[in-house]
Amino acid sequence: MLSLLAIGCGVLSSLTMTGMIELLYWLSSAVLPSHSENYEDLSPNFRFILPVAACLVLTVFWYLVPERGLKVGIPYVVERLNYHQGNLRWLNAFVQFFGAFIGLFGGLSIGKEGPAVHIGATFGSRLAQRFRLSYIGVDTLVACGVAGAIAAAFQTPLAGVLFAYEVIFHEYRLRLVLPVLLSAIVATAISQWILGRIEIFELQAVFMPLYDLEMLAAYAVLSIGVILAAGLFYQVQRILWSVAYIPVWARFLAVGVLTGVVGLFYPQVLGSGYDTLDLLLTGEVLAVSLFGLILAKVLLTSMSIGLGIPGGMIGPTFVIGGLLGAQIAFWFDTPIPISEELGLFVLLGMAAMMGTVFQAPLTAIVAMVEMTHTSVAIPPAIFVIVLSCITVRLVFKQDSIFVERMHSLGMVSEWSPVQRLLRQHDVRSVATKVDIFPELLHFERVRDLASGMIDYVAIEKGGRYFVVSVTSLVEAVQTLDFGPQPWLIEDQNRIAMSVLQAVNSTQLHALDSSLSLAELLSWLHQNEQHQVLVNFSQQEELWLVTSQQLDQMLLKG
Repeated sequence: MLSLLAIGCGVLSSLTMTGMIELLYWLSSAVLPSHSENYEDLSPNFRFILPVAACLVLTVFWYLVPERGLKVGIPYVVERLNYHQGNLRWLNAFVQFFGAFIGLFGGLSIGKEGPAVHIGATFGSRLAQRFRLSYIGVDTLVACGVAGAIAAAFQTPLAGVLFAYEVIFHEYRLRLVLPVLLSAIVATAISQWILGRIEIFELQAVFMPLYDLEMLAAYAVLSIGVILAAGLFYQVQRILWSVAYIPVWARFLAVGVLTGVVGLFYPQVLGSGYDTLDLLLTGEVLAVSLFGLILAKVLLTSMSIGLGIPGGMIGPTFVIGGLLGAQIAFWFDTPIPISEELGLFVLLGMAAMMGTVFQAPLTAIVAMVEMTHTSVAIPPAIFVIVLSCITVRLVFKQDSIFVERMHSLGMVSEWSPVQRLLRQHDVRSVATKVDIFPELLHFERVRDLASGMIDYVAIEKGGRYFVVSVTSLVEAVQTLDFGPQPWLIEDQNRIAMSVLQAVNSTQLHALDSSLSLAELLSWLHQNEQHQVLVNFSQQEELWLVTSQQLDQMLLKG
């Protein structure tokens, strides 16, 4: 079942991602000259009007949507996983899709991959809710949706899986990885079938000596550039998070006007910017300063996201890193031919910027290998990515941009080891199944219970559940050796036992099976209870969870 649902997640995520790409390509090609990202050939007036108009449309759209649907993006996905059993709403996914589409069509400096992650996660969540899967099943299908979206966007299945675990869950869940891999490879196949093979650029196999001092200096300078760009990218957003009280129309209009003004001087920053990297790699000379272009891209993207535009950051970080790498390649005269040197440093910059901003080093390295179909750049990539990630985390105390956003909202992005252990186990792995019986039990049923392996039974009376131990039932029957008992009742010409009169019972609450073990433990503590029933209504089953069972599991874990 989980594997079939994982395939479904991969199909839906890939169709959403490729559908967004194709629709954007079709509409943008109808407006822009030559190709779908050619904002440079637009007239200056149109370069200013287009982003302003897009932000005005976004503002109207935002006011038409109910407030509960306005939370979008990867931080919202993490919030729903941590605080709402992974229950993602369709309305938010709808707002994310159309909001990002409007912004992308208007040339705003945002990415389409982040919105696709949200939508893919929603597909996984809704499938899990539809089939009433346990909390582990919800997590797995959400990861399937995330991995499928990233895999379809870049045709990098393994990077998609690592992104789900490094960025969304902050841990590697190897025992649950097979369905996620299945989703990612299905999404990649559909993406290649619809879009063809995505070739960003090819890097030829060259000899790159790590012990060469000039090369090491170039790698170190590239790391410093990535660290500074990632720091600025985060600090601008952190400042803007504090002005969320400003009305939406003012924030969105500010983004549109600023994008339009910058687009007058740097049209290359409009849209995704991948075409600018393509020009550099084919030997074209840009008429603007690379350093100015990098600064403009960092500021525009961080301001757009920080002021609430529903876009992603993955694509822009790739472009910012690639431009940084190109700038470093022009500064240093390394032993590598200039064409191969430029491709190498663009690639290293892309991977390092993405890995540093999201604190996802393995995702960045694997994505680099899968996009270029070669492992030649792995040693320098590890050097640059590790140096920049460690410096940002240890020296500047800066975590993933999504983690920082969660902290700014007063929420946790990951749980303690105890909470994590509880969330990774299914309720039935530590619970005891109890059979449900009526209040009157014929003696034949009581004898069957005594000879069985059941420890507890639940007596249903008036919609309430009372739990009694089988041992107490057997002891009550033995008292008949001393004479008739008051709990003997004639029922349908047969002698029966009134269980609730015969033995001591405990009335317990029956909670829904969608709750995780962590939430059950929290409920027990808050209500000062030691036992609770979990109702699997679809299977018509009751399971008994005790604080003692949870303690034993935690001690073992």
